[in-house]
Amino acid sequence: ELADAPPRVQEYLEKIRTASESLLGIVNDILDFSKMEAGKLQLERIPFKPEDIIERVASLLSARAREKGLELAVGAMPGVPMQVLGDPTRLSQVLTNLLGNAIKFTEAGEVDLTVEPVHVTATEAYLRFTVSDTGPGMTEAQQARLFQAFSQADVSTTRKHGGTGLGLAITKQLVESMDGNISVQSAPGQGSEFTCTMLFGLCDKCKESGEIED
Repeated sequence: ELADAPPRVQEYLEKIRTASESLLGIVNDILDFSKMEAGKLQLERIPFKPEDIIERVASLLSARAREKGLELAVGAMPGVPMQVLGDPTRLSQVLTNLLGNAIKFTEAGEVDLTVEPVHVTATEAYLRFTVSDTGPGMTEAQQARLFQAFSQADVSTTRKHGGTGLGLAITKQLVESMDGNISVQSAPGQGSEFTCTMLFGLCDKCKESGEIED
């Protein structure tokens, strides 16, 4: 097992794992971006629980947050439907990207992921997902470049953290494909807050639970 290998071998294997994950991320980003540019991206419409999604995303990234000594908080606000119709895989991709970036660029403090209802009717639900951090924040000029393909907030970002500069461009397109929008509020030294509001359908189980308005 890896734990029984000599320290130098463990170091090499860890570097191989990290490089492989980085390469896989780049390939997936390019494939997704290509699908979107070609208009070939297809979204599912299946039942899922929004609270389960945010908890699962947080669980996947919790070890990374702990390694940096960050506090990671997750919560669903009152009024969020127990179950909705949409694409849980793509929603997870959006939230993983936003939360992963928040953890990556935050050196101390906390990162939060929340979901809250904006408007819920008998047939649909607008939900707002918010990722906030206590990181370095961004200038208005940096924010203006965030969602552009192959662009990152700062020229030193790729050198320090890697990546393709496609993550947020893909995230924006995914959010918009779910009849939503994404925005950011930030200032140097004051952290960042990414907000995305998306439209989901309501299934029969949601209606039976009584968690909707007429």
